[in-house]
Amino acid sequence: MAERRQVLETSVAFLICSYLDPLSLSSAEVAGLNRSCIAACWIALRSAAEEQLACKPLWKPHRLWALDANPKEALRELNSWLRNLASVPPHWAACIRKLSDTDIEICPRLPSMISAFRGAHNGGTEDYVGRGVQREQRLGPPSVAGVPLAVGSTRGEGMSVGVLVTSKSLSHVGEAFLLGVEFVNVVEGSYTPVYFSPVSGRVFARYSGNHAGLVAQPLPELDASSTAETDLKGLEAFLVVGKSGCLSFGRRRPGKDVEWSGEIEPDFLPPWARECFASLAFQVDKLDEQAKVSITWAGNLPPASVAHAECLHSFSATWYVHER
Repeated sequence: MAERRQVLETSVAFLICSYLDPLSLSSAEVAGLNRSCIAACWIALRSAAEEQLACKPLWKPHRLWALDANPKEALRELNSWLRNLASVPPHWAACIRKLSDTDIEICPRLPSMISAFRGAHNGGTEDYVGRGVQREQRLGPPSVAGVPLAVGSTRGEGMSVGVLVTSKSLSHVGEAFLLGVEFVNVVEGSYTPVYFSPVSGRVFARYSGNHAGLVAQPLPELDASSTAETDLKGLEAFLVVGKSGCLSFGRRRPGKDVEWSGEIEPDFLPPWARECFASLAFQVDKLDEQAKVSITWAGNLPPASVAHAECLHSFSATWYVHER
């Protein structure tokens, strides 16, 4: 009878625990509920988190192999990862709002807000390289609001990111959205972002501590007449950092081949940079129409559907000084 009661208690406990979230499961564990059921539920929660992550773009999958053997610790790491694939400050919500782990909505800044943000600093990795500095929290995004993604690479390692931009009128989005790579030396507090506008076809390079940057036009601008069909299905944008250190950008309209910028040679990029991180940048003051940016993949290599071999030609556009 004792054995039957134990089996019954175990079965009921497992049934109850299977409905608990991590916080409630922790409380049940502290209360001394059946240990084997608690352990099984932690493993089940970890598996559910891994399945959820598998449905997302390819976010450095090799990191999953190094998860903690303790399912509770692994679950904590996975949940943290899921929440921070693209981290958007809550006080930007009026203009830049995170809809999901992979979707960000951007809206024009309200006229009443514009005067309050004149002269605001640029966002992005520069807010993270100076770790000892506490910045004043603003009620909205800066003029160039950077959203670093949870994907990066060290020198000699490839990286690729793809996004889909949708809007009722992409020509009214213009350079309000930029896809970029931020080259960083955390020790020295240096950063150099390189951004690409899939709508205007321009590439921008900024330098830490320098007001002027560089701009080039490797691809033609997409005007209202050329984005009519694209407005319905969206515009894809890509970045690829090769193992050699070369950087290239691309875009694809529905039913068209990928247009590539050509490869920017490593000599153009800062020699001190040991790491680089993918980033989304938003200039909401240049935005005239609401839009959504969806991250479609992020990892070491682009998917087979993107013919990256075609981009292996030199970046031939001329660079000009650009006041930002």
